[in-house]
Amino acid sequence: MIADIPGRCRALGPHIIELRRAFHSLPEVGLELPRTADLVRAELDRLGIAWKAAGSGTMADIGTRGPLVGMRADMDALPVTEKTGLAWASTIPGKMHACGHDAHMASLLGAAAVLKVEADAGRLAFRARLIFQPGEEGYFGAKTMIEAGCLEGLDAIEGGHAGELSDELGPGELGFMPGAMMASSDTFRGSFVGSGGHGSAPHHSPDPIAAFAAWLAALNNLRSRELDQRKPAVISVCSVHSGNTHNVIPERLDFEGTARSLEPELRGRLKARIGELGTAVASMWNLRFEYDYEDGYPPLVNDAGASEAMEEGCRAILGARVKRMTMPSMGGEDFAYYLGKVPGAFWFFSTQAPGRGISYPNHNPRFDLDEGLLADAAAIHLACAQALARA
Repeated sequence: MIADIPGRCRALGPHIIELRRAFHSLPEVGLELPRTADLVRAELDRLGIAWKAAGSGTMADIGTRGPLVGMRADMDALPVTEKTGLAWASTIPGKMHACGHDAHMASLLGAAAVLKVEADAGRLAFRARLIFQPGEEGYFGAKTMIEAGCLEGLDAIEGGHAGELSDELGPGELGFMPGAMMASSDTFRGSFVGSGGHGSAPHHSPDPIAAFAAWLAALNNLRSRELDQRKPAVISVCSVHSGNTHNVIPERLDFEGTARSLEPELRGRLKARIGELGTAVASMWNLRFEYDYEDGYPPLVNDAGASEAMEEGCRAILGARVKRMTMPSMGGEDFAYYLGKVPGAFWFFSTQAPGRGISYPNHNPRFDLDEGLLADAAAIHLACAQALARA
């Protein structure tokens, strides 16, 4: 076993914070993250850890014997204008690490430092593969890393997320959940299309706004009256655009939204029924219905044995701060692709500090996290990897 994981990570705490701030000030979005990749690789070079590039992603193996366990951190930021006022705030206009991926990279690099010392001393009883992945925020980055070979030879994989992810977790608490933990995250978009005309003569011009209102009501009824109420499902129309003046019935209304669920069968039903209801409503209102449904990330389903082993391993270092969650998140996460191929589990780590004003949710332009917990995040990675190696 790795000795004194919490103490060794605390000793690295100031450097982990320094790394996080460096990442935070230079956010990049999507799959192409050259400056972020350079920072990750420079730190691996400093630690004497050989790495392999996979586009902007990076893989690095540590150790020479025992099971091979993957340890993943995502790298990308969001197209958000930062409003934190922090001294290390984003220097890139319109981009921000508003979801904690800067902390993910920094904490995994902290864990890497401990793993390297253990491996050099011949004490590491397992092999670790560090996976620094771009494009988690809707760019299917996990799939690109899988195509690059990041799962080859892996016996198990662990990963997690910082921030405010669950109402069941208080500040500094760590959550595990065997089975389905996060939802699929699909996108639908389309239009109700008519002919346009004068607002004084609606009998001459089918009204896409009125039809959309009827469809929206039908979607609410779909969720409340047609689906099994014991199974979580979300249908949210989040973008609507139509018309540009007060007295013209617009030719079209364009919409975009998201559908989320935890089960493949329910996911397929949502995909079909959202479109079927739109077609029916458009026909009733003498409009044309255009519809496209894009499959996003699948549900994230933790291996029960892996999740329980990781939970127990972390309880040994964090005690009562480790919780067994009961309510899944309807957010999406492309770590699901890894878990579809390799046993493993995901965790949530609450890094908020409301008493110090660190209370904004992930994806908010004022999002921040308690940097004093980053050493614990590094320790969590180590405890999880070690637990999987022994499971």
